[in-house]
Order: sequence, then C-alpha cells, then structure tokens
Amino acid sequence: MADSYLLHLPDGTEYGPVDRATLETWHREGRIPADALVWPDGAPEWLTVDSILSRPVNAPEPATVTAARPSAASPAGAARTPTASARSVASASPSAAKAIPIPAPAPDEDTSDTRPPEPAPRLAPHGRRGAVIPAAHTRAIVLVGGGVLLVLVLLGGLLAVMRPFIEKRRAIAGIQRHALADRRLADPSLGFVVDLPPGWVALREDNPFVVTRGALLRLAHPGIQAFGAVRVKTDPEAIADLDRQIDALLQEQLPARPSLREEGRADVQLGRGQGRLARTTWEEDGQQLQGLLAVWADGYDYYSLDAWAPLAVGDSFAAALEELLRGIAPSGQLAARVDEAAERLAGEVPELPRDALRLLIGKRLSEGESLEGVPIDALRGVSRGIEALSPAEAEEMRQIYEKIWAPVSEEERENLARVLALVKEGHAVPAPYVQALRDVVKTGVVALPAEERARLQELSGRALEKSFLLP
Repeated sequence: MADSYLLHLPDGTEYGPVDRATLETWHREGRIPADALVWPDGAPEWLTVDSILSRPVNAPEPATVTAARPSAASPAGAARTPTASARSVASASPSAAKAIPIPAPAPDEDTSDTRPPEPAPRLAPHGRRGAVIPAAHTRAIVLVGGGVLLVLVLLGGLLAVMRPFIEKRRAIAGIQRHALADRRLADPSLGFVVDLPPGWVALREDNPFVVTRGALLRLAHPGIQAFGAVRVKTDPEAIADLDRQIDALLQEQLPARPSLREEGRADVQLGRGQGRLARTTWEEDGQQLQGLLAVWADGYDYYSLDAWAPLAVGDSFAAALEELLRGIAPSGQLAARVDEAAERLAGEVPELPRDALRLLIGKRLSEGESLEGVPIDALRGVSRGIEALSPAEAEEMRQIYEKIWAPVSEEERENLARVLALVKEGHAVPAPYVQALRDVVKTGVVALPAEERARLQELSGRALEKSFLLP
C-alpha cells in the first residue's frame, strides 16, 4: 500500500502529500473529520479515511478504476474536487466504499499542473480539538494582527505628540479654577489700580499656586505658567532708594532659593511713574526658573512684584510682565493719607519733623494698624534711637530734654521715667500713664524756643530712623 496520501476536507481544503504515520496521528487525535476523503498514491479513487486506515499497511489498493489519480497530466481542479457521490462515500463504512467517478477534463483545458506538492498542514497547537488552521487563514490572522499593531503604534505616537498639549491645557484649566473674574482691581487697600492685560488673571487667596505670606495681590499667566505676588512694606533703610530695596528683597529670597543668581537690573515703566526691575534665575526641584522682581514706591511704602516662570518660556515671560506693569498705576492714595494724617498729628507729636512723622504713619498704615498708636511709637522710637546717635548728638538731646522735664516735680519725673522705660522695652502700659507722659513732652517741646525746637526735631527724626535699624 502506498505511503503517500492527499487529504481532502469537507470545506474543500486539501493537504499533502503526507505519509501514513502522519495520517494515523491526525486521525487518532481527532483532527480529521469523519467525512474527509483520502487519495492514496496510485489508487484509482477517493476513499474515506476509515477505509484507508482500517486496511493493513501492506494491503493492495482496490482494482476498480473509475477515475485517474491526480497526476501531472490532470488538472488540479479536476483531480482534487470530489463529486457529490464522493462526499457520500465519506459517511459510509470502509466496506461500503464505492468507486467515485472523476469527470474528464475538457479538450481545450490545460491539464498540466506544475505546482509543487503542498506542504503538510500546520495544525493549531491549541484550541478546538481537531481544528486545522489552513495557511490562508494563518496569513489572514497575521495581516489582521499586523494591522492592529500598526494602529496601536500610530495611536501611541499620536498620544506622545499630544501629551504636552493635553498636560498644558489641564494645567491652564487648573489655574483658571482659582481665578477671579475681575479684570480691573482698584481696591483702596491695594494702594494702586491695575488693569490686567490679556493672559493675566488675579488668583483667589486660597489658591495653591501662589502662597506668598502677606501678599496684597496674587497673579498668574496660565499660558506661560507664570505666577507673581505683590507685597508692600515700609523700610526706612531703603528710603528713596529702589535698588537698596531690591537688595533687601533678594536677601530675603535666598533661604528659599539657594541657587538664586541676579542677571541684571533696569528701569521699568508703570502705568503711572517708574520702578526698578531685577532679573534672576535659579533651580528648584530640578526645574530651571527665571524671576523678575519689580519695585516701586508710594510715599514711604515700597511695593514689590515678585514673579517667576520656567526658563524654557524665554523672553515671552519678560514681555508679559512688562505689559502687566504698564497696567499698574500707583494711586497715590497712601501718600495722600499719610500727608493728611501727618498734618493732623503734627500738634500731638511736636518733637518729630514732618518726614519722620510721615514715616511712622506710613509704617502703621502698611501694617494695617490704627494711627492712635503713633504718639507712643514716637516715644519708643526716639528713646531707643538715641543710643544709635553719636555721643555728641545724644548729649545734646539730653540737654534739651532736661529743659522739657524742668517744670515737672521730682516725684512725677521719676514716675514718668519708669513709664518711659516700659514703653521703650515694648511693654503694655495703661493709656492714662502714656497720655500723662505725652502731655509733658508735648507741653515742654512747644515751650522751647523755635531754634531749639527745630534742632530737637532734627535729632529726634534721626534717632527715629536709627531705631528702625536696631534689632
């Protein structure tokens, strides 16, 4: 019996040639349907699998010849296409198998078949028992899988390209959730009016982006991830000197920004008046940042706008900040309030010159305190500052104050001296005692000759400024 077989499945798929051992293995594993047909090499007809495998290995093939076995002289379609009667043989028992007639090729058909024998089928290692995956199906699966993989790769690339844009939009939306609706801020407590240019927003106090303590205003430019805070303070050491004020502010920033480096300074135009601007860079949490520190004055109050942004945004940050500064117009209201209060309190604190009195008033206003404490601040500041004067100036002041205290009894002078010591050390003193001390000083200063009173005011103003520099 031949050891080479062609296998024809019910769906028309053919495999082979295969040897008998392979055929037996597939049949034993249940991979060959019962109605499959087999054409042994040299046999006259298609036979059922059972009729082939039920014969001994060396048994002769049937003698009846009703159709030629597929050969090089017969067309592939005719040789491998079973008729309906052939299919019926697949369901019969081996003993009932009949010869299956194979139609002869047409006279004009090309009966040559030069195709090489098909390789043995690739059987699926897993899945439904008996399933055989044809080569055509395998190619289809590979093509579909490749297409899916290509789509996934394209989607991954698109996501990688879009990720920065998506993250930026998400960051902008997060900032906008904490933004105020106002585009013009003119609260009298600010001391300036600001018209926010496009791109800038004012942030609520509870925002998580600008947590600067004591800030009057918190700002953000979501498009370039820039933030800023406006603060105000009174600093006698930097009176009328914006660069000295910048120096002091940069020193304050160093603990939080150890790598801070100044890149330069320049004048900057505000909506009303001018200021000074310092450029800085530093590194924070592995990110390179750039900063712009703008300073301007209103009376004795100094305003600072500390702003920062990623270094990667380049010059767009400086351009956006300068546009913001042109929208800021110092109202001059604080200076006007200081002047009005100094005019009103000059008679209550005659020992101070007008500039020194304005300094005290401006300091209390910037700290949100009432002006009722200005007279006691004057006593405390002058008494502390005398120690910072030159010995000659300090002695001159003591001689003038001897004349002020002269009309007071010795007992009252001792009591008031104890009150002044408590005031100088910053202790709380009952208002009646403070008022008694103020009345004595006020009466004594007014009684001095004009020239001597002017000299006392000059020395007292100098002592007051020195007191602000003491620890």
